[in-house]
Amino acid sequence: MEQSKWSTIIVTAVITAVVVGGGVYLWQNKQAQPAPIQQVNQGQEARSLADCNNLGSSWTLFKNSGTSLSFCYKTMWGSTELKESGISPEAKVGTVYYISFSKSVNNYPLISYSTLDFQKLGDSDVSPVIDWSALNFNKNETELARLFPNENATAQKLTVNGKQVLKVNRDFIEPLSQERITPLDYFMPNVVINGTTYNLHIIGSPEQEADLDKLLDSMVY
Repeated sequence: MEQSKWSTIIVTAVITAVVVGGGVYLWQNKQAQPAPIQQVNQGQEARSLADCNNLGSSWTLFKNSGTSLSFCYKTMWGSTELKESGISPEAKVGTVYYISFSKSVNNYPLISYSTLDFQKLGDSDVSPVIDWSALNFNKNETELARLFPNENATAQKLTVNGKQVLKVNRDFIEPLSQERITPLDYFMPNVVINGTTYNLHIIGSPEQEADLDKLLDSMVY
């Protein structure tokens, strides 16, 4: 009888030790585990923007909630406006967006980016500036200048922030107005903006070349 009593006490003590010891181990293990990492909502991630700090006070940052594109531009060009093409859906395939400046002269500079399938349907007095499908950077600059027939074009291949760019100076007589036109163009194919791939075009005047070079170099997509 006495032996049975002591056996019961010993078994109870062992069970208690196991339960208590297990609880302590679990508590210690929980304390040792690192705190769970909070998942960051992609919509709350910090947006990358162009850095204008090194360009001086005469430069302004372009940013707009409607586009992931940002860049630095001359303050004297005025305020900016981002808008989609006003061409009716029946008269086009794809779309194009424009960024204009309120104090531009003769619409220079003007930035646009179009979907890869963009084209106007039907007759148009204004032909596309470039055939994007023919823009092949394996060609030399003389060959690329031929993409602009009858415009006395000179072309230069650039690599800006890892992206290929065709820089073109044109000099021609505008057929309708008979005025001499000397635009400076930058053509950058396959730029991802807002998760979609576009062809980006900057047009300005030769006098704006140094500033447009800096604008292009500052671009963040």
